[in-house]
Amino acid sequence: MSLSIIQPMICGQAFSGRFGILHNLSKKIFHRNYANHQSKQLEVIYLIGLINKRNVQYYGPIQMGTPNQQLSVIFDTGSPYLWVPSDKCTLLKCHLSKRFYTQKSTTYKNYSQSDEIEYASGSCKGFWGSDYVQLLGDSNTRVLTNILFTYYDSGFDAVQSDGLLGLSNEKEIDNIFDLAYKEGNIKSNLFAMELKSKEEQSLFYYDEIPNEIMNNVEWVRVLRNDYWTVKVLSISVNGQFIKAGKYKEALIDSGTSLLYLPEKVVLSIFEELILSNCRLLDGNMFCPCSIPKSEVDNYPKIAMFLEGIILELDITDYMILDFSFQGMCYIGIEVESQMNLMIFGDIVMRKYVIVFDKQNNKIGFKGVEKLTNIKTTAIFWIEIFGFGAIIISCLLLQMKLMKL
Repeated sequence: MSLSIIQPMICGQAFSGRFGILHNLSKKIFHRNYANHQSKQLEVIYLIGLINKRNVQYYGPIQMGTPNQQLSVIFDTGSPYLWVPSDKCTLLKCHLSKRFYTQKSTTYKNYSQSDEIEYASGSCKGFWGSDYVQLLGDSNTRVLTNILFTYYDSGFDAVQSDGLLGLSNEKEIDNIFDLAYKEGNIKSNLFAMELKSKEEQSLFYYDEIPNEIMNNVEWVRVLRNDYWTVKVLSISVNGQFIKAGKYKEALIDSGTSLLYLPEKVVLSIFEELILSNCRLLDGNMFCPCSIPKSEVDNYPKIAMFLEGIILELDITDYMILDFSFQGMCYIGIEVESQMNLMIFGDIVMRKYVIVFDKQNNKIGFKGVEKLTNIKTTAIFWIEIFGFGAIIISCLLLQMKLMKL
């Protein structure tokens, strides 16, 4: 079951946490060859352009069946399954989208097994089957895979994509890249996401990830064999560490638009924001949309300490300009109350290029600050004893130096 998020309401409109508001697909796959200026060798890059709708969701094109039928899917690292609406969907039973016409595919197979996938924001029902799937225009990724062909969904009225492509770390379920790799059609089952704001091109890399990315990532181990979860050592707001309590893990989830943090952390952030001319509206935080660069430092800076790296965000990262009300823009931070882990959604993923290595159970972050051993030790003592431990540690260190 996918880890879904309830859609909050902003000024009467559904704002999607897990499934964004999308539009019809127009991007195609790109295969780029470019010269590496340092080695003067030709590097082949496999990537697909993702559509970004209002900075709350990213999706791309796939082809299914024989002959191919084109549909759009959310590229979701938070769930393991591939599902698309079938021709059994009607306007009264399913959200408005394209359908996959099973009778038009000569390679379609029905398993005659019904199932339901439940999300916090809704659910979809369908029947399991199989057919060929590939990324648009790339036959190397064409594989025969299991698919849930839906005939009913609820809670997805604001969703304009057709279906969802699960890319979680579930070891018992192969995604299309796992299958293509096992069949020898591609060299690697690695994939990477470079999410950008709507003015820029968002990219999904697969097979051979560019050297410029791979040579500049910091790797973090993944804790589970089902989801892309990483250990969170601590979180600070404006340099002040806040105990996260039972929350020790974070899910890296491209299917979630927002940043979900423990209540204590969110309250601390909101308290700082209210002091900076922001205000709460219907339970959601809004801040002035136009913030001069010289005033960015007046707003809370959030630092999330993982094993070996620090993820840092400022107001320009966690404010969503596309959702505004009377000159005030939505702050994409919410309290995580449904699960015992934090969720680092698109707000975090837009800041860094992230590589997902399912085979070696690790995630790579490009553009992060390294966490030194000294900082790691300090965080450990803060988490246990608070800031008093740091003062004691400094005094002990000073005494040791005096003896030397």
